[in-house]
Amino acid sequence: MPAQTANSDMGILGGGPAGLSLALLLKRGSEVLERDRHPGGHASSFERDGFTFDYGPHIMFSKDKAVLDFMVHSLGDNVHRCRRNNRISFKNRLLKYPFENDLKSLPLEDNYECIRDFLFNPYKTSIATPASLKEWLLVKFGQGICSRYLFPYNEKVWNIPVEELSMIWADRIPDPKPEDVLKSSVGFETEGYLHQLYYHYPKRGGYQAISESWAKRANVIYGFDVQRIEKTPDGFRVSSATETRHYKSLATSLPVQELVKILAMDISREVHEAVGKLIVNPMYIISLGIQGPDEDQFTAVYFPESEFLVNRISYPGTFSPENCPSGTHSIQAEITTRLGSDVWRMTDAEILEHVVGGLLKRGLIRSRESVIMTDVRRKQYSYVVYDLGFEKNVRLVREWFSAQGIHLIGRFGYVEYVNVDGIVQRCMEVASRIDHHQISLAGGEISLGA
Repeated sequence: MPAQTANSDMGILGGGPAGLSLALLLKRGSEVLERDRHPGGHASSFERDGFTFDYGPHIMFSKDKAVLDFMVHSLGDNVHRCRRNNRISFKNRLLKYPFENDLKSLPLEDNYECIRDFLFNPYKTSIATPASLKEWLLVKFGQGICSRYLFPYNEKVWNIPVEELSMIWADRIPDPKPEDVLKSSVGFETEGYLHQLYYHYPKRGGYQAISESWAKRANVIYGFDVQRIEKTPDGFRVSSATETRHYKSLATSLPVQELVKILAMDISREVHEAVGKLIVNPMYIISLGIQGPDEDQFTAVYFPESEFLVNRISYPGTFSPENCPSGTHSIQAEITTRLGSDVWRMTDAEILEHVVGGLLKRGLIRSRESVIMTDVRRKQYSYVVYDLGFEKNVRLVREWFSAQGIHLIGRFGYVEYVNVDGIVQRCMEVASRIDHHQISLAGGEISLGA
Protein backbone atom coordinates (compact mmCIF):
# COMPACT_ATOMS: atom_id res chain seq x y z
CA MET A 1 0.00 0.00 0.00
CA PRO A 2 1.56 3.35 -0.99
CA ALA A 3 2.45 5.82 1.77
CA GLN A 4 -0.12 8.54 2.43
CA THR A 5 0.90 12.13 1.82
CA ALA A 6 0.99 13.91 5.19
CA ASN A 7 -1.26 16.93 5.63
CA SER A 8 1.49 18.35 7.85
CA ASP A 9 4.65 17.19 9.60
CA MET A 10 3.06 17.54 13.04
CA GLY A 11 -0.54 17.00 13.99
CA ILE A 12 -1.54 18.65 17.26
CA LEU A 13 -4.78 17.58 18.93
CA GLY A 14 -6.41 20.30 20.99
CA GLY A 15 -6.48 24.06 20.41
CA GLY A 16 -5.96 25.21 23.98
CA PRO A 17 -2.83 26.98 25.25
CA ALA A 18 -0.79 23.76 25.06
CA GLY A 19 -1.55 22.91 21.45
CA LEU A 20 -1.30 26.50 20.27
CA SER A 21 1.95 27.31 22.07
CA LEU A 22 3.55 24.12 20.75
CA ALA A 23 2.51 25.09 17.23
CA LEU A 24 4.16 28.49 17.66
CA LEU A 25 7.34 27.00 19.10
CA LEU A 26 7.93 24.33 16.44
CA LYS A 27 10.18 24.93 13.46
CA ARG A 28 8.41 22.34 11.33
CA GLY A 29 4.96 22.74 9.86
CA SER A 30 2.07 21.85 12.13
CA GLU A 31 -1.71 21.64 12.08
CA VAL A 32 -3.92 22.03 15.16
CA LEU A 33 -7.20 20.10 15.30
CA GLU A 34 -9.77 21.64 17.65
CA ARG A 35 -13.22 20.17 18.37
CA ASP A 36 -14.85 23.50 19.23
CA ARG A 37 -15.41 26.44 16.91
CA HIS A 38 -13.02 28.60 18.93
CA PRO A 39 -9.61 28.15 20.59
CA GLY A 40 -8.89 28.05 24.31
CA GLY A 41 -9.86 24.62 25.62
CA HIS A 42 -10.06 24.65 29.42
CA ALA A 43 -8.77 28.24 29.33
CA SER A 44 -11.58 29.53 27.12
CA SER A 45 -14.23 32.11 28.02
CA PHE A 46 -17.92 32.75 27.46
CA GLU A 47 -20.30 35.71 27.52
CA ARG A 48 -23.74 35.87 29.10
CA ASP A 49 -25.97 38.98 29.13
CA GLY A 50 -22.97 41.28 28.70
CA PHE A 51 -20.87 39.55 31.37
CA THR A 52 -17.63 37.76 30.42
CA PHE A 53 -16.49 34.71 32.37
CA ASP A 54 -13.76 32.08 32.11
CA TYR A 55 -14.21 28.39 32.88
CA GLY A 56 -12.83 28.99 36.33
CA PRO A 57 -10.50 31.93 36.98
CA HIS A 58 -7.32 32.15 34.92
CA ILE A 59 -4.75 34.89 35.39
CA MET A 60 -1.23 35.53 34.13
CA PHE A 61 1.64 35.28 36.59
CA SER A 62 4.87 33.31 36.61
CA LYS A 63 8.20 32.97 38.34
CA ASP A 64 9.66 32.71 34.81
CA LYS A 65 9.84 36.32 33.60
CA ALA A 66 10.53 35.34 29.98
CA VAL A 67 7.41 33.16 29.80
CA LEU A 68 5.31 35.84 31.47
CA ASP A 69 6.64 38.48 29.06
CA PHE A 70 5.77 36.20 26.14
CA MET A 71 2.18 35.79 27.35
CA VAL A 72 1.70 39.49 28.08
CA HIS A 73 3.40 40.60 24.85
CA SER A 74 1.09 38.40 22.78
CA LEU A 75 -1.89 40.51 23.93
CA GLY A 76 -0.46 43.81 22.68
CA ASP A 77 -2.42 46.63 24.32
CA ASN A 78 -5.25 44.30 25.35
CA VAL A 79 -3.83 43.72 28.83
CA HIS A 80 -4.73 44.83 32.35
CA ARG A 81 -2.38 44.68 35.36
CA CYS A 82 -3.84 43.93 38.80
CA ARG A 83 -2.72 43.57 42.40
CA ARG A 84 -3.88 40.52 44.31
CA ASN A 85 -6.57 41.21 46.90
CA ASN A 86 -7.51 37.71 48.04
CA ARG A 87 -9.29 36.73 51.25
CA ILE A 88 -9.90 33.56 53.25
CA SER A 89 -13.24 32.97 54.95
CA PHE A 90 -12.77 31.83 58.56
CA LYS A 91 -15.31 32.00 61.41
CA ASN A 92 -17.29 34.82 59.81
CA ARG A 93 -14.10 36.80 59.18
CA LEU A 94 -12.23 37.52 55.96
CA LEU A 95 -8.49 37.04 56.41
CA LYS A 96 -5.89 38.29 54.00
CA TYR A 97 -4.36 35.57 51.80
CA PRO A 98 -2.25 33.52 52.46
CA PHE A 99 -3.54 32.37 55.85
CA GLU A 100 -0.18 32.46 57.64
CA ASN A 101 0.31 36.11 56.67
CA ASP A 102 -2.76 37.36 58.53
CA LEU A 103 -2.81 35.50 61.85
CA LYS A 104 -3.54 38.78 63.66
CA SER A 105 -7.04 38.76 62.18
CA LEU A 106 -7.90 35.42 63.81
CA PRO A 107 -9.72 35.17 67.12
CA LEU A 108 -7.10 35.51 69.88
CA GLU A 109 -7.03 31.82 70.84
CA ASP A 110 -6.70 30.71 67.22
CA ASN A 111 -3.90 33.21 66.65
CA TYR A 112 -2.04 31.97 69.72
CA GLU A 113 -2.34 28.29 68.84
CA CYS A 114 -1.27 28.88 65.23
CA ILE A 115 1.86 30.86 66.13
CA ARG A 116 2.69 28.55 69.06
CA ASP A 117 2.54 25.44 66.87
CA PHE A 118 4.49 27.18 64.12
CA LEU A 119 7.34 28.30 66.38
CA PHE A 120 7.41 25.29 68.70
CA ASN A 121 6.74 22.61 66.14
CA PRO A 122 7.41 19.02 67.29
CA TYR A 123 6.95 17.69 63.75
CA LYS A 124 10.20 19.36 62.65
CA THR A 125 12.08 16.71 64.62
CA SER A 126 9.62 13.82 64.69
CA ILE A 127 9.17 13.65 60.88
CA ALA A 128 12.60 13.45 59.30
CA THR A 129 11.37 12.66 55.76
CA PRO A 130 7.73 13.53 54.99
CA ALA A 131 5.92 10.73 53.15
CA SER A 132 2.78 12.67 52.20
CA LEU A 133 1.58 16.22 51.76
CA LYS A 134 0.01 16.02 55.21
CA GLU A 135 3.36 15.34 56.85
CA TRP A 136 5.10 18.03 54.80
CA LEU A 137 2.51 20.62 55.80
CA LEU A 138 2.81 19.69 59.46
CA VAL A 139 6.60 20.07 59.33
CA LYS A 140 6.41 23.46 57.58
CA PHE A 141 3.41 25.06 59.30
CA GLY A 142 2.55 23.19 62.50
CA GLN A 143 -0.75 21.74 63.67
CA GLY A 144 -2.55 25.05 64.31
CA ILE A 145 -2.39 26.45 60.77
CA CYS A 146 -2.84 23.01 59.23
CA SER A 147 -5.98 22.05 61.15
CA ARG A 148 -7.67 25.42 60.64
CA TYR A 149 -6.94 26.00 56.98
CA LEU A 150 -4.44 23.87 55.06
CA PHE A 151 -5.96 20.47 55.82
CA PRO A 152 -9.65 21.31 55.33
CA TYR A 153 -9.03 23.44 52.25
CA ASN A 154 -6.86 20.85 50.49
CA GLU A 155 -9.27 18.04 51.27
CA LYS A 156 -12.12 20.15 49.92
CA VAL A 157 -10.32 20.96 46.66
CA TRP A 158 -8.84 17.52 45.96
CA ASN A 159 -11.63 15.42 47.48
CA ILE A 160 -9.33 12.89 49.12
CA PRO A 161 -7.88 12.76 52.67
CA VAL A 162 -4.83 14.97 52.98
CA GLU A 163 -2.69 12.00 54.07
CA GLU A 164 -3.34 10.46 50.62
CA LEU A 165 -1.96 13.48 48.75
CA SER A 166 1.50 13.16 47.23
CA MET A 167 4.51 15.25 48.15
CA ILE A 168 4.59 16.54 44.55
CA TRP A 169 2.06 19.20 45.47
CA ALA A 170 4.50 20.64 48.03
CA ASP A 171 6.46 22.19 45.16
CA ARG A 172 3.57 24.62 44.61
CA ILE A 173 3.45 25.83 48.24
CA PRO A 174 6.00 28.52 49.17
CA ASP A 175 7.98 27.99 52.37
CA PRO A 176 7.06 30.95 54.64
CA LYS A 177 9.74 33.00 56.38
CA PRO A 178 9.41 32.49 60.17
CA GLU A 179 9.84 36.20 60.83
CA ASP A 180 6.95 37.02 58.46
CA VAL A 181 4.63 34.55 60.20
CA LEU A 182 5.60 35.96 63.61
CA LYS A 183 5.05 39.53 62.35
CA SER A 184 1.63 38.59 61.01
CA SER A 185 0.67 37.23 64.42
CA VAL A 186 1.61 40.32 66.42
CA GLY A 187 0.10 42.86 64.01
CA PHE A 188 2.58 43.77 61.28
CA GLU A 189 1.39 43.79 57.66
CA THR A 190 3.19 41.14 55.60
CA GLU A 191 2.75 39.63 52.15
CA GLY A 192 3.19 36.03 51.07
CA TYR A 193 3.37 34.28 47.68
CA LEU A 194 5.03 37.36 46.21
CA HIS A 195 5.27 35.88 42.69
CA GLN A 196 1.45 36.04 42.62
CA LEU A 197 1.11 39.54 44.13
CA TYR A 198 0.76 41.22 40.75
CA TYR A 199 -0.81 39.57 37.74
CA HIS A 200 -2.05 40.36 34.24
CA TYR A 201 -5.31 39.64 32.50
CA PRO A 202 -6.78 40.57 29.10
CA LYS A 203 -8.78 43.80 29.06
CA ARG A 204 -11.30 42.38 26.60
CA GLY A 205 -12.43 38.91 25.64
CA GLY A 206 -11.62 37.09 28.86
CA TYR A 207 -8.69 34.73 29.21
CA GLN A 208 -9.55 33.23 25.84
CA ALA A 209 -8.02 36.35 24.28
CA ILE A 210 -4.58 34.78 24.79
CA SER A 211 -5.53 31.69 22.80
CA GLU A 212 -7.22 33.87 20.18
CA SER A 213 -3.98 35.78 19.73
CA TRP A 214 -1.91 32.61 19.43
CA ALA A 215 -4.41 30.96 17.08
CA LYS A 216 -3.93 33.79 14.55
CA ARG A 217 -0.31 32.66 14.16
CA ALA A 218 -1.07 28.92 13.95
CA ASN A 219 -2.77 26.67 11.41
CA VAL A 220 -5.96 25.64 13.23
CA ILE A 221 -8.81 23.49 11.91
CA TYR A 222 -11.94 24.04 13.99
CA GLY A 223 -14.86 21.65 14.38
CA PHE A 224 -12.65 18.55 14.06
CA ASP A 225 -13.84 16.04 16.68
CA VAL A 226 -11.22 13.27 16.74
CA GLN A 227 -12.89 9.83 16.76
CA ARG A 228 -9.99 7.50 15.90
CA ILE A 229 -6.18 7.54 15.89
CA GLU A 230 -4.18 4.90 14.03
CA LYS A 231 -0.47 4.38 13.74
CA THR A 232 0.82 3.89 10.21
CA PRO A 233 4.26 2.93 8.85
CA ASP A 234 4.98 6.56 8.07
CA GLY A 235 3.15 8.37 10.88
CA PHE A 236 -0.41 8.66 12.15
CA ARG A 237 -3.90 8.68 10.71
CA VAL A 238 -6.37 10.89 12.61
CA SER A 239 -10.06 10.66 11.79
CA SER A 240 -13.26 12.50 12.65
CA ALA A 241 -16.69 11.18 11.67
CA THR A 242 -16.31 12.77 8.24
CA GLU A 243 -12.61 13.33 7.53
CA THR A 244 -9.18 11.71 7.87
CA ARG A 245 -5.86 13.53 8.08
CA HIS A 246 -2.29 12.20 8.06
CA TYR A 247 0.76 13.34 10.04
CA LYS A 248 4.35 12.27 10.38
CA SER A 249 4.31 13.08 14.12
CA LEU A 250 1.58 13.59 16.71
CA ALA A 251 1.14 15.64 19.89
CA THR A 252 -2.03 15.71 21.96
CA SER A 253 -3.52 17.69 24.82
CA LEU A 254 -6.71 15.59 24.90
CA PRO A 255 -7.45 14.14 28.35
CA VAL A 256 -5.50 10.90 28.44
CA GLN A 257 -8.58 9.12 29.80
CA GLU A 258 -10.40 10.02 26.55
CA LEU A 259 -7.34 9.47 24.38
CA VAL A 260 -7.07 5.75 25.17
CA LYS A 261 -10.70 5.29 24.03
CA ILE A 262 -9.93 6.44 20.46
CA LEU A 263 -6.52 4.83 19.96
CA ALA A 264 -6.64 1.97 17.47
CA MET A 265 -3.50 0.50 19.05
CA ASP A 266 -2.70 -2.33 21.42
CA ILE A 267 -2.47 -0.90 24.92
CA SER A 268 -1.23 -3.14 27.70
CA ARG A 269 -3.45 -3.92 30.65
CA GLU A 270 -0.88 -2.28 32.92
CA VAL A 271 -1.12 1.02 31.04
CA HIS A 272 -4.92 0.87 30.92
CA GLU A 273 -5.02 0.34 34.68
CA ALA A 274 -2.56 3.21 35.24
CA VAL A 275 -4.75 5.56 33.19
CA GLY A 276 -7.79 4.44 35.18
CA LYS A 277 -6.05 5.29 38.45
CA LEU A 278 -5.19 8.86 37.43
CA ILE A 279 -7.67 11.19 39.10
CA VAL A 280 -8.93 14.35 37.42
CA ASN A 281 -11.76 15.91 39.39
CA PRO A 282 -14.69 17.65 37.71
CA MET A 283 -15.92 21.08 38.67
CA TYR A 284 -19.10 23.13 38.83
CA ILE A 285 -18.68 26.68 37.55
CA ILE A 286 -21.37 28.99 38.91
CA SER A 287 -21.37 32.50 37.44
CA LEU A 288 -23.39 35.38 38.88
CA GLY A 289 -24.05 38.88 37.56
CA ILE A 290 -24.63 41.33 40.43
CA GLN A 291 -26.42 44.68 40.20
CA GLY A 292 -24.45 47.55 41.71
CA PRO A 293 -20.76 48.40 42.06
CA ASP A 294 -18.24 46.09 43.72
CA GLU A 295 -17.33 47.86 46.95
CA ASP A 296 -14.74 45.27 48.05
CA GLN A 297 -12.71 44.78 44.85
CA PHE A 298 -11.53 41.34 45.99
CA THR A 299 -9.83 39.11 43.45
CA ALA A 300 -10.77 35.83 45.17
CA VAL A 301 -12.11 34.40 48.44
CA TYR A 302 -11.24 30.89 49.67
CA PHE A 303 -13.54 28.76 51.83
CA PRO A 304 -12.08 25.96 54.00
CA GLU A 305 -15.37 25.35 55.85
CA SER A 306 -16.92 21.99 54.97
CA GLU A 307 -20.59 23.04 55.17
CA PHE A 308 -20.18 25.37 52.17
CA LEU A 309 -19.41 23.37 49.02
CA VAL A 310 -17.67 26.26 47.25
CA ASN A 311 -13.89 26.14 47.54
CA ARG A 312 -13.24 29.51 45.88
CA ILE A 313 -15.00 32.49 44.37
CA SER A 314 -13.39 35.00 42.03
CA TYR A 315 -14.34 38.44 40.78
CA PRO A 316 -14.04 38.76 36.98
CA GLY A 317 -14.75 42.49 37.15
CA THR A 318 -11.64 42.95 39.27
CA PHE A 319 -9.56 41.09 36.67
CA SER A 320 -10.85 43.53 34.05
CA PRO A 321 -13.62 46.15 34.38
CA GLU A 322 -14.70 45.29 30.83
CA ASN A 323 -15.86 41.84 32.00
CA CYS A 324 -19.03 43.47 33.41
CA PRO A 325 -21.64 45.91 32.11
CA SER A 326 -21.53 49.39 33.62
CA GLY A 327 -22.99 49.58 37.12
CA THR A 328 -22.59 45.87 37.83
CA HIS A 329 -20.04 43.36 39.06
CA SER A 330 -19.77 39.59 38.94
CA ILE A 331 -18.83 36.60 41.05
CA GLN A 332 -17.80 33.16 39.86
CA ALA A 333 -17.84 30.19 42.24
CA GLU A 334 -16.07 26.85 41.89
CA ILE A 335 -17.09 23.55 43.41
CA THR A 336 -14.74 20.61 42.86
CA THR A 337 -16.04 17.13 43.50
CA ARG A 338 -15.74 13.51 42.31
CA LEU A 339 -17.54 11.99 39.35
CA GLY A 340 -20.58 10.09 40.54
CA SER A 341 -20.58 11.71 43.98
CA ASP A 342 -23.70 13.02 45.70
CA VAL A 343 -22.54 16.55 44.89
CA TRP A 344 -22.08 15.72 41.20
CA ARG A 345 -25.63 14.36 41.09
CA MET A 346 -27.14 17.61 42.40
CA THR A 347 -29.28 19.54 39.96
CA ASP A 348 -28.17 22.90 38.62
CA ALA A 349 -31.01 24.54 40.57
CA GLU A 350 -29.83 22.91 43.81
CA ILE A 351 -26.25 23.99 43.22
CA LEU A 352 -27.29 27.55 42.40
CA GLU A 353 -29.46 27.85 45.52
CA HIS A 354 -26.64 26.49 47.70
CA VAL A 355 -24.11 28.97 46.28
CA VAL A 356 -26.33 32.06 46.41
CA GLY A 357 -27.57 31.19 49.91
CA GLY A 358 -24.02 30.62 51.16
CA LEU A 359 -22.77 33.92 49.75
CA LEU A 360 -25.72 35.79 51.23
CA LYS A 361 -25.04 34.22 54.63
CA ARG A 362 -21.41 35.36 54.47
CA GLY A 363 -22.27 38.90 53.36
CA LEU A 364 -20.57 38.52 49.98
CA ILE A 365 -23.87 39.22 48.21
CA ARG A 366 -25.99 42.04 49.69
CA SER A 367 -29.41 40.72 48.64
CA ARG A 368 -30.98 37.99 46.56
CA GLU A 369 -32.59 40.63 44.35
CA SER A 370 -29.17 42.00 43.38
CA VAL A 371 -28.39 38.77 41.49
CA ILE A 372 -29.50 39.66 37.96
CA MET A 373 -27.85 36.83 35.98
CA THR A 374 -27.07 33.21 36.81
CA ASP A 375 -25.24 30.49 34.91
CA VAL A 376 -24.28 26.95 36.00
CA ARG A 377 -21.84 24.83 33.98
CA ARG A 378 -19.99 21.58 34.56
CA LYS A 379 -16.47 20.68 33.45
CA GLN A 380 -15.64 16.98 33.65
CA TYR A 381 -11.87 17.54 33.55
CA SER A 382 -10.61 20.32 35.83
CA TYR A 383 -8.32 19.40 38.74
CA VAL A 384 -5.48 16.89 38.36
CA VAL A 385 -5.09 15.16 41.73
CA TYR A 386 -1.64 14.18 42.98
CA ASP A 387 -2.48 11.18 45.13
CA LEU A 388 0.14 8.85 46.56
CA GLY A 389 0.02 6.56 43.52
CA PHE A 390 0.21 9.40 41.00
CA GLU A 391 3.94 9.31 40.25
CA LYS A 392 4.03 5.60 39.45
CA ASN A 393 0.88 5.66 37.34
CA VAL A 394 1.71 8.80 35.38
CA ARG A 395 5.24 7.58 34.67
CA LEU A 396 3.86 4.35 33.12
CA VAL A 397 1.45 6.34 30.96
CA ARG A 398 3.96 8.93 29.80
CA GLU A 399 6.60 6.32 28.99
CA TRP A 400 4.15 4.23 26.95
CA PHE A 401 2.96 7.15 24.84
CA SER A 402 6.52 8.35 24.34
CA ALA A 403 7.47 4.89 23.07
CA GLN A 404 4.66 5.16 20.50
CA GLY A 405 5.99 8.50 19.29
CA ILE A 406 3.04 10.43 20.70
CA HIS A 407 3.91 13.62 22.59
CA LEU A 408 1.63 14.33 25.56
CA ILE A 409 1.12 18.03 26.37
CA GLY A 410 -1.22 20.17 28.45
CA ARG A 411 -2.85 19.82 31.86
CA PHE A 412 -4.94 16.79 30.94
CA GLY A 413 -2.76 15.27 28.21
CA TYR A 414 0.53 15.22 30.12
CA VAL A 415 -1.54 15.01 33.32
CA GLU A 416 -0.06 17.69 35.57
CA TYR A 417 -1.67 20.46 37.55
CA VAL A 418 -0.09 23.55 36.00
CA ASN A 419 -1.16 27.01 34.91
CA VAL A 420 -0.62 28.33 31.39
CA ASP A 421 2.93 29.50 32.15
CA GLY A 422 3.82 25.93 33.14
CA ILE A 423 2.18 24.63 29.97
CA VAL A 424 4.31 26.98 27.84
CA GLN A 425 7.45 25.84 29.67
CA ARG A 426 6.57 22.18 29.04
CA CYS A 427 5.86 22.85 25.37
CA MET A 428 9.23 24.58 25.03
CA GLU A 429 10.86 21.35 26.23
CA VAL A 430 8.78 19.24 23.83
CA ALA A 431 9.50 21.52 20.85
CA SER A 432 13.23 21.45 21.65
CA ARG A 433 13.23 17.63 21.65
CA ILE A 434 11.21 17.38 18.43
CA ASP A 435 13.14 19.92 16.37
CA HIS A 436 16.52 19.65 18.12
CA HIS A 437 16.81 23.39 18.65
CA GLN A 438 17.11 25.83 21.49
CA ILE A 439 14.23 28.15 22.32
CA SER A 440 14.39 31.51 24.04
CA LEU A 441 11.61 33.98 24.76
CA ALA A 442 13.66 37.14 24.90
CA GLY A 443 11.64 40.33 24.91
CA GLY A 444 8.37 38.44 24.60
CA GLU A 445 9.24 37.01 21.19
CA ILE A 446 10.10 33.42 20.24
CA SER A 447 13.68 32.88 19.10
CA LEU A 448 14.59 29.48 17.62
CA GLY A 449 18.25 28.48 17.67
CA ALA A 450 19.99 25.87 15.52
